[in-house]
Amino acid sequence: MIPVVSIVGRKNSGKTTLIKGVVPELKKRGYRVGVIKHHGHELSLEDVDRVGKDTYEYQLCGAEAVVLAASNKLMLLQTVEEQQVFCSIDNISQMYLSDMDIILTEGYKLENKPKIEVFRQEIGKDQGLLCDQKNDNLVAVASDEKFDIALPCFGLLDYSMIADFLEKKFIQPKRLKTVELMVDGKSIFLNNFVREILKKTVLGMISPLRGVPDAPQRVEVSIK
Repeated sequence: MIPVVSIVGRKNSGKTTLIKGVVPELKKRGYRVGVIKHHGHELSLEDVDRVGKDTYEYQLCGAEAVVLAASNKLMLLQTVEEQQVFCSIDNISQMYLSDMDIILTEGYKLENKPKIEVFRQEIGKDQGLLCDQKNDNLVAVASDEKFDIALPCFGLLDYSMIADFLEKKFIQPKRLKTVELMVDGKSIFLNNFVREILKKTVLGMISPLRGVPDAPQRVEVSIK
């Protein structure tokens, strides 16, 4: 699975600012970064589209899904039924962000994903942190105040250091750099999801075979 880290905190604590600072740091290192913004209320057509546009009219006339496709970007507008789990982090990640190296979410405090809490003293005052390590999967704090906790604590502007933390703890352990697919001598791009499936499938198939070590260092499969 693609690593997901949720940036959480009180309103106006600086979650968006932190993500906007960390993403370029990760991009400099060559990583693909996805961002999911949690919206606590229902979206109206006017929230995501403009009156008079074709995409607006298609939705208005009853289309459940509308895609706007251009040479450089693609936008999907899809109606989601209330009972569906379509908008869970895992669903969104697998369906639309499977080629990312890491996904940052703004919000999703109630989901059990690793969390970095942004705490601004002016906003939180003496109320303390919203999350804790045991119950909320808190992995770090970004704040203008010192906290006596056994977790990494960064300043609100420590974007590079936070990127270092994300890279070492979440991205590098998940990257499957050793999985490569060659077809007619050409290297085929594999996103994280496909690399993981391919690796697990091949290792799972060959592990019961006689002569295969418990932890093979290199596996080559050739189909001719």
